[in-house]
Amino acid sequence: MASVPAGISCGADCGEEYAPNTSVTLTATADAGSSFAGWSGACTGTDACSVVMSAARNVTATFTRNTHELTVTRTGSGTGTVTSMPAGIACGADCAETYDELTSVTLTATSAPGSTFNGWSG
Repeated sequence: MASVPAGISCGADCGEEYAPNTSVTLTATADAGSSFAGWSGACTGTDACSVVMSAARNVTATFTRNTHELTVTRTGSGTGTVTSMPAGIACGADCAETYDELTSVTLTATSAPGSTFNGWSG
């Protein structure tokens, strides 16, 4: 979050004193893998936040992690399991999991005795 006039660069500096009646505009920028969900306090919505410093003001910027679901489908006449690292998928029983955006997920297929794992698709 940053301000115009300068003074707030939230992450490092989330508070600033301004002269009375100064108009301050705050903008929020989400990091990779996150989204800006909106303002609360002296501002609402998701557009830039503008406040006039006629009194002390509090504004909260809310950010959320982007998530995506990974679903595993087993096919063929054989049997086996698929597991994930990080944990979450243990396909036999649990074949879908939601992970934070930018998370690297490794899937491991283990064929049951008498079956052969033939590869991935999708």
